[in-house]
Amino acid sequence: MPESVTAETESNCFGCAPRNPIGLRLDFERHGDVFTTRVKLGVDYESFPGIVHGGIVASILDETLAQAVYRSGRVSAFTTGLRIRYARPMETGTEHTAYAEIVKRDAISMRATGRVETGDGETVAVADGTFYLLTEDALGQNAERIPTDLIKVLRSANGPARQGD
Repeated sequence: MPESVTAETESNCFGCAPRNPIGLRLDFERHGDVFTTRVKLGVDYESFPGIVHGGIVASILDETLAQAVYRSGRVSAFTTGLRIRYARPMETGTEHTAYAEIVKRDAISMRATGRVETGDGETVAVADGTFYLLTEDALGQNAERIPTDLIKVLRSANGPARQGD
């Protein structure tokens, strides 16, 4: 989930890693409490000719919501629930914008909502997601279920919010 964890363990995230050759390579910006990314996909992501596969649309929304969670609290998280509602097909070869914002936070989870829109502002899909925060307490309580190397990466990625994020 984090943009890049460390020089030794650069993320290969399907959604956001800039060097993943088959990934979406989403790049996020913050505008107040709203996080955005622009995306323009080609035929490699199609279901029907000219239409982005619905699972890819779900991946865009999941990543956008997850980045809002991470960037607003500087805590990595796992998606525990994701609800998508599709309004229209997402076309290949045209730019779309995804948006996300946090709507609820407690000690163990965050909830975010988001959407993908066409360049004309028409809704493609909307999403609601719930994310389990991988705080130090959560990592300690679940250490037997999380690989040791992943715990090290998550501890490295979690930290205080930086200016501009």
